[in-house]
Amino acid sequence: MSGRDPRERGRASTPLELLYDLTYVIAFAAAAEQVAHHVADGHIGPSIGAYLFAIFSVSWAWMNFTWFASAYGNDDALFRVATIVQMVGVVILIFGLPPSFSAAVEGHSPNNALMVIGYIVMRVPLIAMWLRAARQDPDHRRVAIGYAVMIVIAQTGWVLTAVVALPLSVTIAALIVLAIAEMAAPVVVEGKLGRAPWNAGHIAERFSLLTIITVGEVVAATTAAVEALVDERGWSLAAVVIASSGLVMAATLWWAYFLIPSRTILEKWPERTFAWRYAHLPIFGGIAAIGAGLRVAAGAVREENLSVSQIALALAVPVGAVILMVFVMWSVLMRSLDLSHVPLLLTALAPVVAAVAVGLRAGSGGTIDVTRAPDLTALVSVVALVALGLVVEVVGHEMVGYRHTVRVVEQASATGDAQRVG
Repeated sequence: MSGRDPRERGRASTPLELLYDLTYVIAFAAAAEQVAHHVADGHIGPSIGAYLFAIFSVSWAWMNFTWFASAYGNDDALFRVATIVQMVGVVILIFGLPPSFSAAVEGHSPNNALMVIGYIVMRVPLIAMWLRAARQDPDHRRVAIGYAVMIVIAQTGWVLTAVVALPLSVTIAALIVLAIAEMAAPVVVEGKLGRAPWNAGHIAERFSLLTIITVGEVVAATTAAVEALVDERGWSLAAVVIASSGLVMAATLWWAYFLIPSRTILEKWPERTFAWRYAHLPIFGGIAAIGAGLRVAAGAVREENLSVSQIALALAVPVGAVILMVFVMWSVLMRSLDLSHVPLLLTALAPVVAAVAVGLRAGSGGTIDVTRAPDLTALVSVVALVALGLVVEVVGHEMVGYRHTVRVVEQASATGDAQRVG
């Protein structure tokens, strides 16, 4: 475990890394299912809080492993066993998600013993691997030890928030502080002790693969929503429109994400990786929440316990957030605030806002009843408008935004070449 080459071009994910990612298919689906269930029961605020905590927990666990694997993933027997043990920890974490949401709804902390145990099972082998790297890679010994110490301190904090009885407000504040500290610590460690030998191109591929996995939750949720409508009314034009719109959402989410040339930029400027990777936290959460919104629609169709306006918000808010974060991630990665993208952003958000307006107008009639033509029409319109927002995002970037991307890259490359010559 002497460290991978951080400048290796074309490095791909290993079969072991792909196997590890499979556990996160279940994790994102479980979080989406829980927030959809509790929102449908009317516990909107606590459910959203528990969802944010769940998405951070799941995403951060994945980032911890991915960061180490990019630097030291040698795929030997010890590394494989350590990875499989971490997969067990992810499964334990997933078992902790339902109690986490239930606790939040009841006014308690979303952090619980199962989630903490899952993290311990994941982090003990990870700490051992960082210490192994410190012993076998003298050139990066200080930063490897720094990561091991950082994880021990952070995990101690998470354990204390779960076992020490504190007022809810204090516990929530502690969880927020811990989350911020977790994100800041790697930047500080590598800034003070040197950079671990992670590969920026490999990191870009790993994050893109997890994004695709998260988009899969939208496909699964679309199937659930259409199944609910078909069970209620049989196949109809409305069911076809919702199915088509859901699949369009999945396709355009994928398309919009890959409009950003992440791997190309990060391989050229790896120092931009930290800000870029943190921009993924709301992106992962937003995409999974779109699936949750579709699950909310499916539950409302079956049980008629939500209004069209509530369904519209459950879909429009995460879609709007993802569209906004694509703009933010482009700006962070390119280190350029191209104001010509602002009209594109506003144009893409316009159908999403229209979906909310349609939902609010239709929602004044109370809970949805798909046997009534106005409610069914409003539901179909909301889903179609939300999907249209993502279509506009893709078309706008392909027609206008991509030229701006190329121009920014060329200008940055020319500036960098001139500085090196000087």
